[in-house]
Amino acid sequence: MVTGRVVRILAKEYHVETAAGLLRCALTNKVRRSRDGANKPAAVGDEVEVEAGTGGEGALLRTLPRKTKLCRAKGASGQLEGVLVANAEQVLAVFSARSPEPDFRAVDRALVMGEAGQMACAIAINKTDLAGPPPEVADYRAAGYPVFETCAVTGRGVDAVRDWLAGKTTVLMGPSGVGKSTLLNAINPEWNRKVGALSERIDEGRHTTTWVEMLPLAGGGWVVDTPGIESFGLWGVDSKDLAHFYPELRAHDGQCRYRDCRHDSEPGCAVKAAVEAGTISNRRWEGYRGLLTELKSGEGPEWK
Repeated sequence: MVTGRVVRILAKEYHVETAAGLLRCALTNKVRRSRDGANKPAAVGDEVEVEAGTGGEGALLRTLPRKTKLCRAKGASGQLEGVLVANAEQVLAVFSARSPEPDFRAVDRALVMGEAGQMACAIAINKTDLAGPPPEVADYRAAGYPVFETCAVTGRGVDAVRDWLAGKTTVLMGPSGVGKSTLLNAINPEWNRKVGALSERIDEGRHTTTWVEMLPLAGGGWVVDTPGIESFGLWGVDSKDLAHFYPELRAHDGQCRYRDCRHDSEPGCAVKAAVEAGTISNRRWEGYRGLLTELKSGEGPEWK
């Protein structure tokens, strides 16, 4: 028996990187029955115990405890936990300055997803050769998030991103067509990620990454490439805790009139006062209120 890390999952085949090399593993019946309400019993990034067979094949015996997990709601009514990546340390939300136009509601969801998973978060605004960074970028800098202005074609900002990634396991998230694959190729040409064209008719990218995959960084660490994210339901986030995943709202903990203030329409709300004073972005607060309503209702979007 050896230990390793799941670096990709193709259908029912789990690719596990071990000290002895890559093993293509199937699940044992015991592991298959152990998912305990999760969508799958193991995820990319999981540390696992495997039994090596012949010809590069093996059996996945056990998933080891996770340090972190990046989750989304799965199933027709969001009743299943879908672990996108396990044991990651950072999330880089990638969006474009233009073509497609940036969807900041999706940016906010990605950041909440990372914050809820106890991961450091940052933003890369790509395709800055097509347009300057939109004014909304100031909201994220004010909240304390690192923001990288990148152009994968010219190399602008790529070194700064590479430095931020070094030595960590980082998940890249973002919609299709924003240039994630091109950015990855700029970071490390040896990865040779497939790059797709943008559909002019619908101004959306075609999916070039169709599964989650871990890519090793030369100096240590991993980058996790994910399929284009259009929309997703949050998992494991309670409405009473949502404000904690917005750094600028979290800074006002304990300052409201009511201890259980949800920072919505309650009197004496310190967050609402900060919004009115202009020290918290009204756009970010309205986005928070939209997510709050979604969580209270128990209804949210599924991934497309």
